[in-house]
Amino acid sequence: MYLLLGDPDDLVYISILASLKRNGRAARIIANPMLSPSLFGWRFDTQNSSSWIAFEDGTHLPSREIEGVLVRNFGRIAAQHWDPHDHDYAQTEMYAALFGWLWSLDCPVVNRYPPPLWFRLEMPLIFWYRLLEQCGLRGLSSLISNVEQEIDEFGKFLGDQTVYAPLADESRNPLDSEDVWRKIAGIQRVAPVHLTQDAPSLCVACVVGSRVVWNQTVPRGAEILEPSLIRFAAAAGIAFCEIGIALTAMGAQVATVKAYPKLEHYRFAAQQEIIANLTGLLTGDLDAEARRSHSEE
Repeated sequence: MYLLLGDPDDLVYISILASLKRNGRAARIIANPMLSPSLFGWRFDTQNSSSWIAFEDGTHLPSREIEGVLVRNFGRIAAQHWDPHDHDYAQTEMYAALFGWLWSLDCPVVNRYPPPLWFRLEMPLIFWYRLLEQCGLRGLSSLISNVEQEIDEFGKFLGDQTVYAPLADESRNPLDSEDVWRKIAGIQRVAPVHLTQDAPSLCVACVVGSRVVWNQTVPRGAEILEPSLIRFAAAAGIAFCEIGIALTAMGAQVATVKAYPKLEHYRFAAQQEIIANLTGLLTGDLDAEARRSHSEE
């Protein structure tokens, strides 16, 4: 049986479930095997590991019968009726158990998220800069500073492409008026501000294992970019991810990295290709699924 960990209304899961069932493979979407109403057990030592999940309908699934796992967003412990300190402790214990269990499985596991992403799925782009560089990619120009002269010079360098991008959320605020610049000056008097380059038009690539699916525009030199995108996704531990490429005067630069691609944002043909590649990644037969996808178009 294949397990899809996350939201049952996720279009990725709905599509993968249908794809697996068409091929005669058993699959189940489950928010989180660690949480009620599921029952979970895992016994291990330095040489052996075995686990099982009992579902609400009475199905008993030992780990040896798990053929593959796809991890997207997953169920958290509800906060109501908990003391905040106790809730944080229980949540962290659950993360540790789930993270360890996923690494204990012998089957293909797509997206064993690195620890920081368990707490925040969408990290700011600068979180990835060093790894991007190691894989032959460049991120957009950024500055974190509370020095007025540096901020002014960076703004002049980027001109009307300068945006204020808080590190704690995904908002982007164009610095297109004196009033906005005054607000930035107020912030920088108490804390450094993060400025970066606007990228309103992106070439969006979905990386699925060793394949890259472009949503709309395929940039010039895509055949040079794609191996670096695949290396980055593998090194980041997010074999299924979305990377936005901005075509700037300095060449192709990474503008966004999303560990949680939304299938509904892609054109139909790209959706089909993504699902075929994901199914192949889970089942270990990527080429067969890709051929099947092309034959159905």
